[in-house]
Amino acid sequence: MSRISHILLSDPVVVPAGTALIAAARLMNKNKVASVLVSRNGRLAGIVSVEDIMQRVAEGTDLDIPVDEVMHSPELMIDSDKWLSDAISIFERSKATHIAVVEHGEKVGIIRAEDILHTYRYGGKHEATFH
Repeated sequence: MSRISHILLSDPVVVPAGTALIAAARLMNKNKVASVLVSRNGRLAGIVSVEDIMQRVAEGTDLDIPVDEVMHSPELMIDSDKWLSDAISIFERSKATHIAVVEHGEKVGIIRAEDILHTYRYGGKHEATFH
C-alpha cells in the first residue's frame, strides 16, 4: 500500500477565504482543475470541488456567496504521510471526490478518488493533467 505523498497532485490552485464562488469556478475552468483549496491567513481552511459548485447551481444558490460557505474543511484533509487506505476511508465516509493534502498543517496538494483507483489499477504513480 502506498502513502498519500506518492500520488498527490502538487501545486494546487488556491483561493483566499472570502473569494466569490463564481470567481473560484472561473479560476477552476481557466486552470482546467476540478477543485481549489481555500486559504485563510496563509493556512489551509478547506477545499471546494466542481461537485460542490454543481450542487449549488442545482439548488439555485447565488454563486456570489463566499467559498467559505461551500468549502469542506477539516474532514476533507489528510496528512501526506498517511496511507491510501486512510484516504479511502475519508472518501467512503464523505462521498467526496477530492481531499486536501497537508504536511504539518500546511497545504501541499490534492488527492482525488480516481488517483487511488489509478494507483491500484496500474500499480504506481501517474501523471495527471486534470485535478
